[in-house]
Amino acid sequence: MTFGARGAQIDRFVGWLGGLEVGDLQRVVAAIPVPRPAHVKDAQRTLDSVKVSAAQNQSLNKALRDLWAESGARDAFDDAGLFLRLATNASMAGQAILVRDRLAPEMFDLIVQPFRDAGFDFDQEA
Repeated sequence: MTFGARGAQIDRFVGWLGGLEVGDLQRVVAAIPVPRPAHVKDAQRTLDSVKVSAAQNQSLNKALRDLWAESGARDAFDDAGLFLRLATNASMAGQAILVRDRLAPEMFDLIVQPFRDAGFDFDQEA
């Protein structure tokens, strides 16, 4: 896959997601604030303004799509909206990893916090 310099971290993140049990995934979703506070929305808008290359974005989308298909996580949620929240936030966290050097640390932290709370170490080198 084409992730560039942060490829190993993306692989580690996707692998970590793939190793989570359904209950763990549900805890990640529960940690995602709904409705999103203004400061989280601002961080997500900032992420949207920091462009990820088309190749990186395609690779990330494929990796996550394959993960969800293989894991059966989509079917584990009674509410499709909950799975969509998980998938959307996982994609944003992946994008944040890819452009971490172009995001303010506090913006990065706001985007990845639900996954950090669930145990993923974003500061560990791959």
